[in-house]
Amino acid sequence: LPARFFEAAEADLPAAEALIVMGTSLKVQPFASLLGRCRLATPRLLLNRELVGEADPMVRLLGLRDPRAMLHGDEANHRDAFFEGDCDAGVFELARLLGWEEELRASIHDHAQAQHQPQPGPPPPDPPSNP
Repeated sequence: LPARFFEAAEADLPAAEALIVMGTSLKVQPFASLLGRCRLATPRLLLNRELVGEADPMVRLLGLRDPRAMLHGDEANHRDAFFEGDCDAGVFELARLLGWEEELRASIHDHAQAQHQPQPGPPPPDPPSNP
């Protein structure tokens, strides 16, 4: 990964007001460790087909809390939420709950329209001249 990734993670995650995690096993580094870089009070939403991000069993055995772990089902959980399903459905549900559904649909429509526009390119070659 480029250095910019690590610089942005270091600067942005501690300042995040919320963290949305989508479509991941949370087992591959460095992504798996990003959850623990935001503040302890930062709400975290997991949009995924399956629950992931469980605490390391050794950390749990020692009675410690792993800041990288999602706390689903833990009575001390005050910040983690889980949407079980595919990412698109989760994004649409979040947009609906926030009252942003129309804006999201319009943005998707506009993006799709822009993708179908002819892209500017070099001018066509001149036709061959007749001698």
